[in-house]
This record gives sequence, structure tokens and C-alpha cells, in this order.
Amino acid sequence: MIEHLDETGAPCSHHPPVAADALLQLAMVGSRASAFHHDCASKLQGLVMALDELSELTEHGDPQVIRALESALDSSRELNALLNTNRALTKLSARTPIAIGDLARRAAQRVGVTLQGATTEAMVDVTVPAMTHALALAIDVAAGAGRGRAVAIGGELTAREVELVMQTAATSPANASEALAIASFVIARDSGRLWCSAAGDRLCVRLPVAR
Repeated sequence: MIEHLDETGAPCSHHPPVAADALLQLAMVGSRASAFHHDCASKLQGLVMALDELSELTEHGDPQVIRALESALDSSRELNALLNTNRALTKLSARTPIAIGDLARRAAQRVGVTLQGATTEAMVDVTVPAMTHALALAIDVAAGAGRGRAVAIGGELTAREVELVMQTAATSPANASEALAIASFVIARDSGRLWCSAAGDRLCVRLPVAR
């Protein structure tokens, strides 16, 4: 069982353990991720080609139809970008040096959260696609629900480790336990650690500094 812990190493009382059924669902989806992405990419390519053909046929037609086609094309391109991002997560990748601040900004952008405060620009050596996703999950939980979300974030640096500290919203999203379980696993895979403060007001990530 994957547990999300607090700063003392005890199971986090603010985010209950993930139920076995939820872990099973995540595992079953992941087991066919590659085939799923291939099927989606093929069908999406056919859809975009069809929309392009329709755009050419209606080039001088009804403005409302043209706008609808343009909107459909934009949505298809956004979906394709999301698909490509998810496909990257299913592939094994080598560790790459990256500034922790850059990593945090990428992650926050992915979930539409504004970071407030300064992070250290120390370099960490991580699998960038997976770690970006893990930090995005953590930032999403810290930001809570709603629109226009922001997270106060700070950074600390020692000779061997760099730490990100995020202030958490009063209410966690419904899927917080699952998100933090996945994030904890990915971060631990790169020799890091994620935990909650015992009071539940901070979410912390610690990673080794790149050599």
C-alpha cells in the first residue's frame, strides 16, 4: 500500500490512505496506456484531417460554420498536446539536470496554478516528464478547488538537498489522496520525498541536488 506521510513519518491524518480499489483502477488503466494512446492518436489524426477538409470546403461559407470548425480544430490541437504529454509519461526516460524553480513553474502551468514567492534555482537530476507530473499533482492538491488558484511557495537549499515548501488551501480536492500517493511514489523513485506538515498547512518536497 502506498502511504502519504507527514513530517514525522507517520501516515498523514489530513489525507487518508488510498483505497485498494482506487489503486487497482489506476493500475488497470496504466496497464494498457500505450495501446490507449496509440488508438487515440490514430483517431485524433483522422478527425483533424476531416476538419481540415471541411474548413477548405466552407472557406467562403456561413461565418458561424467557419467559427465552429475553427473552434473544433483548436480543441483537437489542445487534445493532441495533452495526449503527447501523457504518452511521454509512459516512456522510460533518463535523468536530466534541471533547475527546481523551472520544474515547479512547468508543473504549476500544467494545472493552471499561479506560484507566489521565490524558489531556489538549484539544479536537481530527475526524470523530467514524470517529476513535472508529480509536482503538478502536489501543487494541484495544495491549491485546493476553485478558479484563479494560487500557491505560496518557498525554497531552501543545503549542500545535498533542495526543498520546496507549499502553503496548502484549507480544503483539499476530492482526489487528493490518490494524487499524493502517485506523487510520493514518483518523487521517491528519484530519491526524493514528499510529505505534509503535521498541522496540514504545508506540503513539502525534498530532492537531492544534482552533482
